[in-house]
Amino acid sequence: MAGDPVVADFGCGDAKIAQSLKNAVFSFDLVKHNEHVIVANSSKVPLGDKSVDIAVFCLSLMGTDFKEFIREARRVLRSKGKLIVAEVSSRIPDVTEFVHGVEELGFAVLEQNQPNSYFTEVVFKKTKPKENKGKFESLSLKPCSYKKR
Repeated sequence: MAGDPVVADFGCGDAKIAQSLKNAVFSFDLVKHNEHVIVANSSKVPLGDKSVDIAVFCLSLMGTDFKEFIREARRVLRSKGKLIVAEVSSRIPDVTEFVHGVEELGFAVLEQNQPNSYFTEVVFKKTKPKENKGKFESLSLKPCSYKKR
């Protein structure tokens, strides 16, 4: 990536990424929390094909159509762009299955972290789609489970 990477923050909430980086950041959410947010469903954002270098989903794969969100991120990512997913670990029943499903869509895992028992982070690089074996289509995420502390 030459220069400062262009970022798309899907399900941005109050657009903390846009407020903390000097890069061009497109912050999408269903609610306009502030002037940094562009109101859009993550399954159809107002960006052209191959227009960003990094797509971020930070605790934002909440919709039942989350697979459409990931497809949309792939559409707007440039070749070799990065997809960053940070999600509550309890929502991903099998991290390996999740990774293989996303890889089938056309990504390669670069990094996988579980910094603690609460969160899972995966960084992918956009590649060519793999043979469709139904792994992506069969992906599911569980509702978020909270424990009393």
